[in-house]
Amino acid sequence: MTIDHLLPSVRLAHHYQFHGAFHDFNRYGYCYAFHLFDRGVGTVMIGSRQYPVRKGTLFFVPPKMIHGFHTDPDAALASYNIYCDLWMASPPVTTHHLAWEPEQYDSPDVTTVKPCPEIDGLPAVIQLQQYPLLIELFTHIVRTCNHQGPHAASITTHLLHAFLLELSRISQSHQDYDPRIQRIIERMEQSIEQPDHYETWLAQCGLQKSQFHELFRKMTGLPPKAYVTRIKMQRAAAALRESNQSVTHIAEWLGYSTIHHFTRQFTAYYGISPTRFRGTH
Repeated sequence: MTIDHLLPSVRLAHHYQFHGAFHDFNRYGYCYAFHLFDRGVGTVMIGSRQYPVRKGTLFFVPPKMIHGFHTDPDAALASYNIYCDLWMASPPVTTHHLAWEPEQYDSPDVTTVKPCPEIDGLPAVIQLQQYPLLIELFTHIVRTCNHQGPHAASITTHLLHAFLLELSRISQSHQDYDPRIQRIIERMEQSIEQPDHYETWLAQCGLQKSQFHELFRKMTGLPPKAYVTRIKMQRAAAALRESNQSVTHIAEWLGYSTIHHFTRQFTAYYGISPTRFRGTH
């Protein structure tokens, strides 16, 4: 079987904060599980190995694999989670996805597992910090799965298949994760209202401009300034959807000198003005 033959379906998808309770440890999955962390400090155990957690770290746990989550009580781990079947044309009608004793695997709720080079070759840990669109897609799948609107199940299935295809592609690629570029990305995200200039970025990472530009584009798919614009547009869209702040206030918060500049850039990016965008959401 190949990844093109997947029949994915989601049993359960949610955002969860770990509290260090006993059910966070020594778990066995009835199905495939993906955990994308968005905050907190701690480690994840998969099999016999412990892995540190960072924001944007994705963990892949195959069925029947022992695993556990160890969180810092002062900075609790939180993640978006998808528990899914991958090879079942008629998956069980259940949200049952975890066990704490191996003997429980006699349950009919255990998923079907088929050999597949792409799925079997996925690493336990994948750093998605340099793939913000994949992070967005994953969180969108979780939200869509919990939406009761028309076609939600079908949309979720197709989005999950697309996510797995892309995940397989990047895990097999030879793109190097460069911590120097990652530090710049984190700096961009933390100070988006007053983004640094090229000179500051170059001084921090110790690279020449052409080398920095090449490595940055390799990791993110965008030039540095376009990446900053994308962060601004994503935060602007979130603020318009989720707050009552005025468009002028949002523009000032994101570091625009005038609302007209912000409106032009937002409209060029989304094809709709900020005011109309808010009205449609």
